[in-house]
Amino acid sequence: MRVVLDANVLVSAAISEGPSHRIVQGWLRHQTFELVICDRLLGEVRSVLIERRRLRKWISEEAAGLYVRTLATAADVLPDPAPGPELTRDADDDYVIHLARAHNADFVVSGDADLLEWDEQDPPVIPPAEFETRLSTS
Repeated sequence: MRVVLDANVLVSAAISEGPSHRIVQGWLRHQTFELVICDRLLGEVRSVLIERRRLRKWISEEAAGLYVRTLATAADVLPDPAPGPELTRDADDDYVIHLARAHNADFVVSGDADLLEWDEQDPPVIPPAEFETRLSTS
């Protein structure tokens, strides 16, 4: 199964315990799915975790850097997708869909309402808790 984990899922996995954390930790340990990730997505995670000082109460800058480097090393980081048509309410989110489509992802996992409420749902966008349930039943 090929999956794009949106930046909000990857950030949440680093700073809190819950479905996102369990998904990423399970992937790091067992590679239970193929993570589809690109430079832009990794850069967004890096930017949020390292540059947002308010996150220091949840993750140190050093731990954030290590987390991003671990993702970059463990995943096969793919080139950014080619720009495409606007798809969602927030055009800044469209690259995630273009990435998923370019690499035939089965799902996009996100907590972003602009993606979750997107009419087309090709590929399907599901919240972390639903993806965690799918993983546990497969």
